[in-house]
Amino acid sequence: MWMGLLLGGQGWMGEQEILFAEFATTVPRGGAWFSFLKPNNLKRGHTMGNKFFMGVAALAAAGSVFGADRLSATEKGSLLIYSNVDGIIHVSNDYPADVRIQAYVEAKAFSEEGFTCESYDMAFTLTANQITSFDSQALAAPFGENAGFPSVYMWAVNGDNAQMRWNHLSGGIIGSGVYASAQALQGNNGDAVGVAGTINMDGVEYSSAYNGAVLNFVADETFLAIELLNKDFADKNAAPATTKIVAEIWNADEVKFSGTARCVTCVYGDSVSDWSDTAVNFFRHINLGTDLGKARLSTEANGSCGDDSAEHAFLAGAYFGLGSVAGTGTRSATITYGLESEPEEAGKVRKAFGLLRK
Repeated sequence: MWMGLLLGGQGWMGEQEILFAEFATTVPRGGAWFSFLKPNNLKRGHTMGNKFFMGVAALAAAGSVFGADRLSATEKGSLLIYSNVDGIIHVSNDYPADVRIQAYVEAKAFSEEGFTCESYDMAFTLTANQITSFDSQALAAPFGENAGFPSVYMWAVNGDNAQMRWNHLSGGIIGSGVYASAQALQGNNGDAVGVAGTINMDGVEYSSAYNGAVLNFVADETFLAIELLNKDFADKNAAPATTKIVAEIWNADEVKFSGTARCVTCVYGDSVSDWSDTAVNFFRHINLGTDLGKARLSTEANGSCGDDSAEHAFLAGAYFGLGSVAGTGTRSATITYGLESEPEEAGKVRKAFGLLRK
């Protein structure tokens, strides 16, 4: 049996550890044994079958000086984020009354011309104390067979489809991915929060997002997921969030390296050894010089990543137990979405995958 388990608590200077547990299981007929399975890439479509991963990638807020003011995966919330998911996502409502959930699914759809960040919306109702789940491959199917891993955003809404306070939602990922929740910080349970159709993760209306991250990594081996948290789901023609992720890197001998970076648009998931936007990649062992390293990640506006490049709040996590991430600082992020019902043709597409609004 192989189990990669990295657990952490509150870091220094208010940093918060991301918890990551990764298990792999093979279940034969007539018995069971455990074996480690490491996929060789992060493209969608790893076979689940009798082999599956159980993992949790989380931003832990318990004991933090910020408490509910920052993203968490150990607290309930009114907004749930699942990033770079390969497996099953689950969500539950622990309140003794029904709640309506608005959700958006986003993924990179690849073509010969490159990729685009596409999304669609769905909605469903959780009854009192209900838990439900969704398979990431089914969620990603409308984007085509070459799509990347999907990300899913869910939040509680009222009868007018406006976001509301309902800090009774919790979730997680059975598989690989990064999960976090944000609490609504205003009003009482069931009250609308802010301007309908605009969710501000600013520490005032909802828990704040992170400004940066610290990554502990295995040279050549760590797989990193990054999700930029500014989303405009209301305007399908809006340019997706784009930034340059800059890494300051130290090896195990405390030697510092600068200059490693890469452009990220909406979402990223791959091996750090594949970062190729700079002349030297110090995530690689041949350049780092030690097996383990530490990186401090931040964002910057850089024209080399496009005219729309800007600084952004982001969510990050390490896959397969080969590393850990700590969120640092605070930065606001905004999600906008339409309050109207989905187009009929969009509903027809999702009906085929069992995702039609109820």
